[in-house]
Amino acid sequence: MTDDRPRRTVVVGILADPDLPARLAQYLGRTLPGVLANRVDDRVTWRAEVVDDPFEAMYPDYDRLVDKAHERVRTTDWDLALCVTDLPLRGPHGFVMATVDLDSRVALISLPALGGLRLRRRLTDLAAALTARMEPGHRPQTGLVRDLARRLGSRSVRVERARTDNEVHVFGSPTPGTVRLLAGMVRANRPWQLLVGLSSALAGAIAGTAFGVLYSSIWQLATALGPARLAGSTVAALAVLTVWIIAGHGLWERAENTSGTRDPDRRLRNAGTVATVLVGSAAFFATLYLLALAAVLLVIPPDFLGKTLGHSAGVRDYLTIALTATILGTVAGAVGSGLEDDTTVRKAAYNHRRRERHRWVEQRGDS
Repeated sequence: MTDDRPRRTVVVGILADPDLPARLAQYLGRTLPGVLANRVDDRVTWRAEVVDDPFEAMYPDYDRLVDKAHERVRTTDWDLALCVTDLPLRGPHGFVMATVDLDSRVALISLPALGGLRLRRRLTDLAAALTARMEPGHRPQTGLVRDLARRLGSRSVRVERARTDNEVHVFGSPTPGTVRLLAGMVRANRPWQLLVGLSSALAGAIAGTAFGVLYSSIWQLATALGPARLAGSTVAALAVLTVWIIAGHGLWERAENTSGTRDPDRRLRNAGTVATVLVGSAAFFATLYLLALAAVLLVIPPDFLGKTLGHSAGVRDYLTIALTATILGTVAGAVGSGLEDDTTVRKAAYNHRRRERHRWVEQRGDS
């Protein structure tokens, strides 16, 4: 039998912070209607509209954010609103993946709580479950907590009642939650952009690496160090580069507390910044190592290397020399990183992005 019931149209508004949330929101806007048609109801015409706004800076208070998003639902053709942010969202029992207000038909999704891997899939699954529960035509058989828990269907996710029966928090699993949260924060910070932005550091690093590649005394030192010293030197070089970038560009967020209240998330933001810079430094080191290895293989003939070392040269010798040259280059690159444009490097810091968004909102308000 054919279904003669008239088709309904449900418009999902997606309000996203700039940068990664905005790009993921655009992806969600393209894919969510099809996912909802397959998983929820193919008799509904699903539409998604994406708005790129620094809403976290515009409405930093959760209640104000819900009110403003609900105002969009009331004054536009939106039936519900999904707000996507790259900042951690704290609930009463830790950091939450999402907060849902059924009365306002507004949900706030925190990307860091989704982790750093399979982010698009996790975001799509979560958004689909929240949308299915909030859409106006839904006739629930159970309460909001049980219904959302069933739709999410994962042992690593729990749903808890918030202030009312129609408001809930969605949490990830508590044990790996902190690790997942930091991974999500690193993903949101996009450490590969830090790697691309360190052009002055790369120039200094290549000069330092060339010194290690061309001087025979470095070859002898490299093969004499041993695995433990090489590992320690590698860790030390990465630490120097990481600390130099953070300190040289003011990425560390200090306590700017004039009201006497304590910011509980400052340490987390600093941890996310450190993890981001460390990942970027490791990528910098790996890239430099590949360049050094190619240079060593190209420049140093095996016979000449064997004569210098006093024994037949092997693959391990080339790998060790390249690693030592990379360590020297990384330390030189740390000095060069201080010459970078602050704007390029500071994108790795959560606090900097928050300030930029607040500044953008203020400028837009003045214009």
